Amino acid sequence: MKLKILILSVSLLFFYGCSGNDEYREIQVKDVIEIKSTFSDSDNPNLIYKWSAPISKAELVPEFEIKNNIFYFSAQEVGSYQITLNIETESGKEIAVENFNYLAMDFIAKPEKKYEPSTFPSKELRQKKTLEKAYFTVQVYAKPVKSEAIKESNKLFDFGFEDVYIEEYIHNGTMFWRVRTGFFNTKIKAERHKEKISKALKIKLDDLWTVNVK
Repeated sequence: MKLKILILSVSLLFFYGCSGNDEYREIQVKDVIEIKSTFSDSDNPNLIYKWSAPISKAELVPEFEIKNNIFYFSAQEVGSYQITLNIETESGKEIAVENFNYLAMDFIAKPEKKYEPSTFPSKELRQKKTLEKAYFTVQVYAKPVKSEAIKESNKLFDFGFEDVYIEEYIHNGTMFWRVRTGFFNTKIKAERHKEKISKALKIKLDDLWTVNVK
């Protein structure tokens, strides 16, 4: 099993004999960037991956996550960001060091982006739990873009609503993602839930749907 350790130290941003290059990749502010190591050693499975935080010149640390030795971060301000990955054995022997340099910009046209924006692992598509019986739920949105549905589901979750999930469905040949919340055994309970959503997110009641799922 590969191990991972996060090191929040500016000193780790500078190593000698690092792999990779010093060129800066242009990224757009608020895009989630996924970073993978290019190092591979199948004969040594128990390596330790030490990632440095993506500290900007203003010494601000943007949002970031690590999962399965993959690093995700999102720059919230324009500027340069440097991330270092130090790979070691369990005994502390240094195997490789990789530098990743990024230059965050206000806007980059989609055709000019040399990367595919990612999603934080903690905010991946929420799926509904399996229920055997019929229930009532509230549909809040129906989005033709998956990332928009994820964004709206996160907004509901941030407002304190639980049991938020996303369903795919096809309408007139077009794929949509429905954002729904709640599992209720009566329509009255679902209607009360709808009123809470309407007040919290300032959405008209007529724009919300109570759905009987059988």
